[in-house]
Amino acid sequence: MNRRDIGLTAAAAMAVLAVGGCDGAKTAGGGEKATPAAAATAAVTPVPLPVGPNFPVPAATINGWVANNDTAAIQGHAWSLWQAMTAPSGQSVGQQQLPIWDTWADATTVFPQPQAQNASLKTEAAAKPGADRRFQSPAQFHHTKDARLRALAMAAHAKFPIAVDVKFDPQAAGFIGAPQSGPGGGTYSYASSASLTKLNAAWPAGTTPQNRGINEFPVQAIETKPVFGLVKASGLTVQPLWQGPSASTNATHPTPDTWMTCVLVQPGASGAVRAATTAEISSVAASVQAQHLACKTYLWAPLSTFYADQMNAAEAQSFNAATENGAVQAAAGDYSVLLAMHVNTKEIPFWTWQTFWWQPGGDTPNNFPGSKQGQPSGLGAPWNNYAACTAYAQTTTSGGATMTVCFNPYLETSPGIPVGVTSNCVSCHGVALIGNASYPADYKKPIAFFTDPNYFTTLTTHTDFSWAVADAPP
Repeated sequence: MNRRDIGLTAAAAMAVLAVGGCDGAKTAGGGEKATPAAAATAAVTPVPLPVGPNFPVPAATINGWVANNDTAAIQGHAWSLWQAMTAPSGQSVGQQQLPIWDTWADATTVFPQPQAQNASLKTEAAAKPGADRRFQSPAQFHHTKDARLRALAMAAHAKFPIAVDVKFDPQAAGFIGAPQSGPGGGTYSYASSASLTKLNAAWPAGTTPQNRGINEFPVQAIETKPVFGLVKASGLTVQPLWQGPSASTNATHPTPDTWMTCVLVQPGASGAVRAATTAEISSVAASVQAQHLACKTYLWAPLSTFYADQMNAAEAQSFNAATENGAVQAAAGDYSVLLAMHVNTKEIPFWTWQTFWWQPGGDTPNNFPGSKQGQPSGLGAPWNNYAACTAYAQTTTSGGATMTVCFNPYLETSPGIPVGVTSNCVSCHGVALIGNASYPADYKKPIAFFTDPNYFTTLTTHTDFSWAVADAPP
């Protein structure tokens, strides 16, 4: 399914939240987008998530779910967010209507970019004004200070290229872009690493690590990290399908290139996911070999099982740059397809955390790290082809010792994150810092926010769980 193919209005999204449930509206599917030449001439206006009983939910209510281990309520909230975010926005690119989340500002808009990159962005904007997708390499592949692990991460990335287009709802974007008060009576920009470095150095002597933090985001703030893959304009494109670590040739770091189940994706086709034919498998043999993929079981699926967007030349160039010019190259007319998305909302002080990933058909064995359970019946294609996991707390029970596990199979399986398959969003984002930031060494026990001396010191400032702020450009 393409960004052009959504049949509801923004009012329908508001109704979903206003009725206090998840089953109100159904998203309709459609045909495929026309050629990349059908670019818009009007800018896209960011559409906020409608306010209603399901958003923002009072912090006391969500914290009650966490304290009572009410997993059904937590999962239901995650699905209500997904259904509302994916409802049509009323904003269009040509004849293509965008879901609400895809109208939001991306990182290149929220954060100032170096001059050379600005020139490239202007070229892209001229090619597709108001709606160009500006891809970036996932930060997870670069954060590690271990050169060996970073090299392993990039090698896996080259085999199966993926890129991100981080998004911020109007509340989050406005907060990051606004001047913020801080230590010493100064005013600081959260969109500039230079300004954040000054903030970090301005704390009065004796300020405890717990009190060394940026101002908190507003309760309606939402950050997302959509992850995109590539489907060629014609023929069959091999797409590895997550079936858990046991269905990988590397259970410790099951990156997509190690997944043994693969789907052959075909644009312009229709039908249900099925077993691939011998002829279809033979037609992709060279591609599987060139990418060093581990495919052993093959399925077939139409492009409409994804949220997909046909790229123009500038977007294809952006995708190739973000994927380090991997084994498969994008060209104008090819499709960027939504593989997964982290979604976090500031409804509670430590944020809510949910991750969605492409999962057509049934759930993974053992529902790991999540499933489609609780998915609203009114959720239409392609959005019902995504599974979900949640992490509203570090442990599965309040004060317990069993750690929550929730991760994006396309990102956190990277060898650049040593224990990603046991990770959770809260612990990871809680150590986002100005200063000496690094991922948790492991996820065996909860991290004490913001007092654990292994992470929080008088040389660092925590960034309210936002790696985007911690990684702000100069």
